[in-house]
Amino acid sequence: MRRLYTFSLVALLAVAGEVHAKSAAERSSEVEVLGWPYVISVSDEFVDTGAYKKEGPYRIGFVTIFQANTWAVQFTHEFMDEAARHGDLISEVIHLDAQGEIPRQIAAVEDLIARGVDAIVIDPISPRALEGVFQLAKQRNIPVIAVSSQVPLEQVTAWVGRDDAEYGRVTALWLIEKLGESGNIIALSGIAGNPVAEERWRGAKEVFDQYPGIRVLTRQYADWGFAQAKATVANLLPAYPQIDGIWSGGGAMTQGAMEAFVDAGRPLVPMVGEANNGFLLDWIRYAERGFESIAFSNPTSHSAIGLRMALMALRGEPLPKEVHATAPYVLSLEQAQRYARPDLAEGYWVGHTLSEETVRELWGQ
Repeated sequence: MRRLYTFSLVALLAVAGEVHAKSAAERSSEVEVLGWPYVISVSDEFVDTGAYKKEGPYRIGFVTIFQANTWAVQFTHEFMDEAARHGDLISEVIHLDAQGEIPRQIAAVEDLIARGVDAIVIDPISPRALEGVFQLAKQRNIPVIAVSSQVPLEQVTAWVGRDDAEYGRVTALWLIEKLGESGNIIALSGIAGNPVAEERWRGAKEVFDQYPGIRVLTRQYADWGFAQAKATVANLLPAYPQIDGIWSGGGAMTQGAMEAFVDAGRPLVPMVGEANNGFLLDWIRYAERGFESIAFSNPTSHSAIGLRMALMALRGEPLPKEVHATAPYVLSLEQAQRYARPDLAEGYWVGHTLSEETVRELWGQ
C-alpha cells in the first residue's frame, strides 16, 4: 500500500503542481481507492472535481447492461454492498437495468437525470450510443463514472475497469503456444457491439494475424452465456471436423463449449476461459483427460470501486481519470484448484470484495 500511496501522490502533484493543494481528506481518499483489492494502476491524469462538490447525503443512480448472467448479478451485489457501507453518505440508490437494450439504457440515464440524482455509475452497453445523454449529464453537473465496459474517456468523468485488449492478446498468445503456432480455432465473443466483447477480440485478432499457421474458422457471438455457447458450438462441430482450439471472450461460454465437445464425443482441445466457478471446477474435472486452459479473472468489484469514485467526486476530492482493476490470471491447473470453490454454486466468480457471508447467501449450496 505504501508504494501505491507514493505513486498516487507523485501523480497528483505532477498535475496539481503544488503540495499545499492536497488535504488530509484527499490523501485518504487516494489510498482508499488505490489500496482497494485488484486495483493495479491509475492514470497520471487526475480530474478536478471541485464543480461537483456538494453536501450529502447523496442520491446515486446505477445503470447496468443486464442481469442475465451470474457475473452481472454478482457485479450488482458488489455495488449494493458498497452502498450499504456508506449509508451515512447515501440516501438512495436507484438501480435501473437496460435488459441488454441500447434504447432502454439511454432512457435509464435520461430518467436518472430527470430525477435529479447526484451522480451516475454505469456499465455502458455501447462505446458511442450514450454520448448524447452523457453530455446532458455533464450539462446538469452530474458526474458519470463508467465501470467495466470501456467508453471514450472524454464522454465521462472517470472510468474503472480492465484492459480488455490485453485479455485478448494474453489469451491468444497462450492458445498459439499450446497449438505450436499452427491449427484451426473457433472464436466465441460476448454481445455484438459491446466494448468488452469487441476489445477482447481486437486484442486477440492482433495476435492471431501475426501467425499464418493459425486459421480462425469462424467467430460467433454467444452473449457470454453457457447455454448460448453450448448450442453454438454444438452446431459448429459437424461443420468443422478439425478444431484444434477454442478462443473464448469469457463469461460462461467456455464451459458451454466444453460440454458441447463432450456431448459430441469429440476430444477436448485447449480452450481460453474466464474464472467462473463452474468453469474452474470443470477444468479440474477434465484435467485427467488432458484438458488445458488459461482463465482470466474480471473483478465484479468494478461497480464498488466506481461507487467509491462517485462519492469522491461529490466530495470534491481528486479523482484519477482511469483506474485499472484486474484480478490475477489463473495460469495453471494448480491455480484453478486454489481459486475454485466446490462448496459454492457454479455461478460464483473469482475477483470480488464481497464478504464471505454475502458470497454464501448468493452462491451457497
